Amino acid sequence: MTRRPVPQNGRTGRVSPSKDWIAPIGGWRTDVEMADMPADAAFQLDNFFPEANRVRARYGFLAFATGLGPDVQTVIPYSGVGNRLFAAAGDKIFDVTAGGAVGAPVVSGMASAHWSVQQYTNPAGQEFLRLVNGLDTPLLFNGTAWTNNFLVGTAALATQNVAVRNTAYTLSFFGTGSVTLSGAFTGSLNGTGVANRVSLTFTPAAGTLVVTVSGTVSNAQLEKGSVATPYVPSTMISGIPDASLLIAVAAYRSRLWFIEKNSTNVWYLATDAVSGTATVLPVGGNMKYGGTLIAINVWTIPVSTGLQQCLVLISSEGEVIVFQGSDPSSASNWGLIGTFKLGRPLGTDRCLLSVGADLAIMTTDGIVPITKAVQLDRGATSLGAITAKIGPTWRETVAATGTTSEEWQLSSFPARQMAIVNLPSSFGPYQYVMNTETGAWCRFVGMPASCWTTWQDRLFFGAGDGTVYEAEVGANDNGVAIDALMVGAWSRYGDGLSTKLSKLIGVTAQIGVSTLMYAGISVDYQTKIPTALLSSVENNAAAKWGTAVWGVAKFPGISLVRKFASAGGAGSALAPTIRALISGSSGSVSEAAVVGGSVLYEKGAPI
Repeated sequence: MTRRPVPQNGRTGRVSPSKDWIAPIGGWRTDVEMADMPADAAFQLDNFFPEANRVRARYGFLAFATGLGPDVQTVIPYSGVGNRLFAAAGDKIFDVTAGGAVGAPVVSGMASAHWSVQQYTNPAGQEFLRLVNGLDTPLLFNGTAWTNNFLVGTAALATQNVAVRNTAYTLSFFGTGSVTLSGAFTGSLNGTGVANRVSLTFTPAAGTLVVTVSGTVSNAQLEKGSVATPYVPSTMISGIPDASLLIAVAAYRSRLWFIEKNSTNVWYLATDAVSGTATVLPVGGNMKYGGTLIAINVWTIPVSTGLQQCLVLISSEGEVIVFQGSDPSSASNWGLIGTFKLGRPLGTDRCLLSVGADLAIMTTDGIVPITKAVQLDRGATSLGAITAKIGPTWRETVAATGTTSEEWQLSSFPARQMAIVNLPSSFGPYQYVMNTETGAWCRFVGMPASCWTTWQDRLFFGAGDGTVYEAEVGANDNGVAIDALMVGAWSRYGDGLSTKLSKLIGVTAQIGVSTLMYAGISVDYQTKIPTALLSSVENNAAAKWGTAVWGVAKFPGISLVRKFASAGGAGSALAPTIRALISGSSGSVSEAAVVGGSVLYEKGAPI
């Protein structure tokens, strides 16, 4: 005999219906009406990163290198035979490869810590770093040392002028002649023999040092510091009246290219050179909207024969100028592809980011891929911007912070599929972060970053407290709990404006042993921080692979769990709200991820 279910009646019918909800893998949305949000959208997504199948609380950050002094404005990766990591703070650059408390600086006496950096490999396989900042003589790292020789024609030195600052320099040479210094410093150095090296350490005033040569002077070197280091040929970029005015650098078609500050000039070196004579390329005649050049990068275009690289320049007014070819001195090997107008760029040289073959441009209108920008009028570029889903918030942020802060930076962390927009510190310790696979956005809160970089598939940021931090590691924010908050899509559950009384929320999640996860309901477009705790695993240490006993040991946070919490609230629109507090060790991570759940509620206002 088959048993039949009891039919519903007044006593057995369901009084409280349930409604399923999904994790907001579509990310933070401010471009849609709150009353009509897609089911996979988030009203608020702080420190939860949207992945393809879940939203995951970001991992923590830890102090990596300390004691750099002032604000760290540039973190500089180097990849070569020996991988190195440097950081610029105040007037110094430090080697922070080993982490911990930093030692003596490798470079000092600089006027700015905001550097534009380009790594370059010559045909011999030598890896160099070339740095410019618009105030100091360009720097060069040859893989072993920061080579400084501010003289040109050093094999057989001739009289010349050198721009110097008020810091220690050392002059050295071989020969029987003499060098007389005047201008910013007065003094002389006499040679004692062809095979003898003589040196003079001095501190000039900031200005122009006149170097007058008499007799035979060879292998001459003028460098910052109080010690004569092994001789290297000139590292100077000559041809330009003042090389310290170079503000941005890029590698394109076997050459290094530079922008001159407050100008419409581009300078380029000889093929495969990292120093020597630069040649000017005036661009102003191609610009229609005025302003000066501020950023330079490379765009790779798919063509019928394969791929073609183009040189991209952007002006302070948002005009983009695109060239193709490799030699501006050849009419057959150089040409203007076109110009087009975008919103004004945010920040300076860090407003451009190569993303695969595309080039993203960070402007007042949003972050616009150049492939979209060339197809749309400026009035429609916001529609093609990858920031379209947070467009209103983007415009509000720009209005509040302005466009000129050097802390604006567009960077990426490919290992975790993240594109990171660093906001000026005047706005707070915030970053807008996008999943580069899905285009979903969120906001990171609590990381006081001035600048970002990736090195060896690791993510680093410099901060105003003179520390370089490593991000996306550990289960705390340098000793402070990670605080993540998710408010999902608002829903009226198909019942118009009538009141609903929420009673219970169910959550399908991953919850690590170092994570406290709370769940609740926000009502009528007002966020309510939940206080009801979801408990899922025993409070014990995570098992270790290779030593744990199968079937006995726990691997918390990996498996999905289904838990419930009371969630009282009354309103016409409801939104699931999850908070995760993570306070684990620095040497591990504690998963806190949300997949979805359900809400149990009653129709009508409570009595």
